[in-house]
Amino acid sequence: MKKVMTFTLLALLSLPALAEKGGFEAGATPPPQKEQDAGYKGSEDTGQTHINQIRDFRQDGYVTLEGYIVKKLQGDNYQFRDSTGTLTIIAPEKTFDGKTYKADDQVRVSGRVHGKGEKTVLHVTQIDEP
Repeated sequence: MKKVMTFTLLALLSLPALAEKGGFEAGATPPPQKEQDAGYKGSEDTGQTHINQIRDFRQDGYVTLEGYIVKKLQGDNYQFRDSTGTLTIIAPEKTFDGKTYKADDQVRVSGRVHGKGEKTVLHVTQIDEP
């Protein structure tokens, strides 16, 4: 019985080590800035939100952006770019959901807006592929 309990305990303790870690992988060169299309939305084009539009959003406004994570700044801070400019995003490791993105991978980030003007940051709650 002790052997079974010991084996079970070791198996449970090793599970976090086997879990995939995601994040941002530096080294890739992001593609040049260009006009991005929101894609097909149905019978009515709903448009897309861009960085230059959220600089005056209300605090804690929820927004989704499409673009590129171009570099890691420090800690959970990253530089995000779309066709209209750049923005600092705060993306904890759990938001990557085990996936790793490079600078040339287009991503969709969703989160809450904090700050105004040039001090605007996005606290990311979800990152996925568009």
